Amino acid sequence: MAVVPRAAVLCGHVTWPWRGLIPEVNTRMTSHRPVRVVLPLLAASLFAAIGLQPVGAQTLAPSPRVSEYHVSEGLDFATTHLDAWDMIQIKDIPDVEGLSHKGFSNVRVESGVWKGTAEPLANVRLLQSWNSLPNDRDGETTPIDADTYTRMALRIRMTGAANAWGEVSWYDCGRLVQSCRGAQGFRIEEGWQTIHLDLALDPARGDVQWAGDIRGLVITPTARGGNIEIDWIRLYEPGSGVRVAPRGWEPGTVTVWDRDKNPDNNTPENKNWGVLTTEGDPVTFDTDGMEPAGYYVYSIDPDGVASRTRRILINRRPKPRIMQPDALGGASYDAVVRGDLWDYSQPGDVGRTRNMTWSMSNGTMIGRNTSPIMSDSGFDIPLVDGQPLDGSLYTNFSIRVFYEGGFGLTADPGGGMNARLVWRTTAGEVRVSDDIVVYPGWNVITLDLDDYTPNELVEGGAPRAWDGQMIEWVRFDPHEDSGSRRFHVDWVRLAQNDKPTNGKFRFSFRDFAWERDSVAVVRLDRDDDGVGGIEVARRSVVRGSNRFLWTVPAHLVGTGEWYVNIEITDPRGDQTTAVSTGTLEL
Repeated sequence: MAVVPRAAVLCGHVTWPWRGLIPEVNTRMTSHRPVRVVLPLLAASLFAAIGLQPVGAQTLAPSPRVSEYHVSEGLDFATTHLDAWDMIQIKDIPDVEGLSHKGFSNVRVESGVWKGTAEPLANVRLLQSWNSLPNDRDGETTPIDADTYTRMALRIRMTGAANAWGEVSWYDCGRLVQSCRGAQGFRIEEGWQTIHLDLALDPARGDVQWAGDIRGLVITPTARGGNIEIDWIRLYEPGSGVRVAPRGWEPGTVTVWDRDKNPDNNTPENKNWGVLTTEGDPVTFDTDGMEPAGYYVYSIDPDGVASRTRRILINRRPKPRIMQPDALGGASYDAVVRGDLWDYSQPGDVGRTRNMTWSMSNGTMIGRNTSPIMSDSGFDIPLVDGQPLDGSLYTNFSIRVFYEGGFGLTADPGGGMNARLVWRTTAGEVRVSDDIVVYPGWNVITLDLDDYTPNELVEGGAPRAWDGQMIEWVRFDPHEDSGSRRFHVDWVRLAQNDKPTNGKFRFSFRDFAWERDSVAVVRLDRDDDGVGGIEVARRSVVRGSNRFLWTVPAHLVGTGEWYVNIEITDPRGDQTTAVSTGTLEL
């Protein structure tokens, strides 16, 4: 594919050879080749230069040629493993200072755009870990495969500040610390732009290469501060893109991508268009770095006359999610042995407490830590006298709990956002789990207690922990804040793995990007890498919930724990695989 030097298109913007409009800037140099920043075209300058006019009855400019009209969505890390960083909802980058961002104020989501006012060096934290028992989107449970996801595209707008440097940094260990860090810089300009980085190149800062498993990912949009808007972030596997060849080119012609094919609204405030090239040679439209949608490509000649459009559809990949089996497990101790769920609908669901007060309202327990030791509150999860919990059977702990206040991990008031599970065996051994970092708002904490070694599960290590033990007492310590903090508990479960009933198991899954005539293949696998496995079913995919009863074949009975992979293929042949959050025990 021919690409003109100095005019390499990166996700909708060009490294400008037209020095009278925007200077060409290198983000850094290596001994091999320069890495060029993707700069925005200031729309006002461009259209003032070319004098865009309504098409009217004028002769249309020649339409550019495109190599493909239908392409597949690039494989994107967040879409596949978490939830797309498409900024449709605030949970994509929650407004939690010190957790999901640092140095931002006035954070909100408006019309699919994340917005905030940045102090100098403010950052957005997309993934991190704590060297603790993982909870929620933790880099330990969902690391980035750096060998697959090698490129990043960031659609961003900066206003209210001078042009500045920004940075993407990554971490290959459990904390955001310098010794685990690598980074690349980029130049950010005023207005909308698409910044595109090849992370597999040598890092400009730090010693850590983009390789192996990455457990932390942070974006610092600008070193100087300003108003920041983010439309989407994609961390993706690169493909070949679409070749765009302008026709009938003459100096002053510009070729653009557009979401609505209307050049009249291509203003600096509009995020839904960008410049592909101001030259006449073929360029590459990096569709793998773009959100899946329909795009229009057209040229505008020096007189402001727009050509007819060429439509390119980026086909959305399947988006499967497995509901059963899952990390919550199957039959629970409270249902099977106690005969009464820990659903906090009555006072008997709460056992002995310490350093806390509590009340009940609308099926939740509302607690608050109190003196004498504010940082050591907790409540017992009531077991049945004389019927200890079998730690080899009930291995899946989960709790739904809400925290008021902010986030912090220091010992000062407002910190202590770490929970623990505490238990005693019938042999009299008391065990305290390692930290479980918790967050403001609702948390669903899930721990597969037999999936950890005793040294991993227990703070300080232990020869024996949970698996294989008989448990006579269990307590949950919700946080260790030395200040006053309220929390709400909705339910608690200590459950077995999901298992067949009478030799049958009901699988459940959904495709959140469903297309008619898609097909799902269900496989069993010993690990959770999503690769390979034993095929056990093949089904057509329907809209909404997909549930079907599977009869366990005789040769698989008694074979132990399996992860479930569901691979969905859509009518265009695009595939995505989801892995169950828990195991199925046969």
